[in-house]
Amino acid sequence: MRFFLAASLAASLVVTPVLADEFTDTLALVLEAYEAGDINDAKDELAYATQLLQEMQGADFMQFLPEPLDGWTRELGDGSDNAAMVMFGGGVMAMATYSNGSDSFEISIIADNSLVASMGMMLGNAATMAMMGKIVRVGREKFVSSDGEIQGLIGGVLLQASGSASEDDIIAHLEKIDFDALEDY
Repeated sequence: MRFFLAASLAASLVVTPVLADEFTDTLALVLEAYEAGDINDAKDELAYATQLLQEMQGADFMQFLPEPLDGWTRELGDGSDNAAMVMFGGGVMAMATYSNGSDSFEISIIADNSLVASMGMMLGNAATMAMMGKIVRVGREKFVSSDGEIQGLIGGVLLQASGSASEDDIIAHLEKIDFDALEDY
């Protein structure tokens, strides 16, 4: 087993020397610590490598946040949200704030998180959704609207939107999301 781990990490480093980046550098540190018998340091470096992968995945996740409609602006989250996700069970998050000068709202997309799993049981059942608030449709997808927050489950991805903007303005933006691609994520 020890040989397999070392060989696997070494092979991953040999295959991509041209693509050396912080992730591959961190994998090299994992292997170095492991070979030196420093399991705790290897674990720490491996956890950091996992965090780097989640940040990369979060950057990919940003593509699902819709462009702002006419008269609106969009400010993308800075990725620090993914680091915060570690405290809430890990996972990936993308977030953007939309504003038209007087109203604003935020859209968050969350995946691979224990919150998504627990919300999935509630948002995957129409009867439970109806008890949570008003059911609204965005395209063919069902969302719950309650107390200024709209939330729904697309495949295994939780989508939430809330703010001072009207429900119609928020839904108009949500309609621009490629739900098929998001579901396949």
